[in-house]
Amino acid sequence: MNNNTFPLVLSSPSGGGKTTIKGEILKKDSRFGFSITATTRPKRENEIDGKDYYFVSDKEFDRMIENDEFIEWAKVHKYRYGTPKSSIMRLIDENKIPIMTIDVVGAMNIKKIFPSSVLVFVLPPSVDVMIDRLRKRGEDEDEIKIRINTALKELDYAEKFDYLVINDVLERTVNDIINIIDAEFNKIFRRGNFIKEFKYNINKIIQDGGIR
Repeated sequence: MNNNTFPLVLSSPSGGGKTTIKGEILKKDSRFGFSITATTRPKRENEIDGKDYYFVSDKEFDRMIENDEFIEWAKVHKYRYGTPKSSIMRLIDENKIPIMTIDVVGAMNIKKIFPSSVLVFVLPPSVDVMIDRLRKRGEDEDEIKIRINTALKELDYAEKFDYLVINDVLERTVNDIINIIDAEFNKIFRRGNFIKEFKYNINKIIQDGGIR
C-alpha cells in the first residue's frame, strides 16, 4: 500500500450524518477522495448513481461477489452494501485519502485488510436528534424503529474504533476529522520513510567529512 495515504472510514448509526460529513470534507480538502460503495437499496430522491453509491440489482451484486470484486460486503437492515476493490485502489494509486462511509462490520473488515486505516465512529448529540434526522429524511416510523434497534448493536462496536466524534455542529465535526487525519500523518510509524531518509542524509554528511 502507498505509504503516503491510508483509508479513512466513517461509520455511524442511521442519522449520524456520515454522508453529509463526507460531502463537506471532500469540498474542503482536496487530499480526500470518496470510495463509492455499491448497494442494493433503492436510490433516494437526492442521490446520484455513481456519485453517492453504485445502485445495483441483487443479481448484479451476486455477480460482483462471484467475481471477487469486493474488498468487503455486508447486509445492513434489508439491503447489501459492498466496497469495490477498484474504487479504493484507484484513489490510493492517485495518492488520495479514500473516505469510506460504511457500516461497523465493514469497518472491522477494512481494518483487517488495511491495518493503517483510521476508523472514526460518528454519533449525533442525542437520540432525539437522531430520530429527528431520520424523520426529516423521510423514514417512516417502522423503519425508524428498525434503525434504532440496529443502532444499539452498532454501539457495541464503538470502542473498537480509533476515534469518536460527536456530530453536533457540522463545521466543527468536519474540522475535527480533518485534524485527526493531520495528527495521524504525523505519527512516528507513518513517518518511518522520512526518518530513514533523514538518518541517511546525516550519515552521508558524516561519511563525507562533516559539515562544510
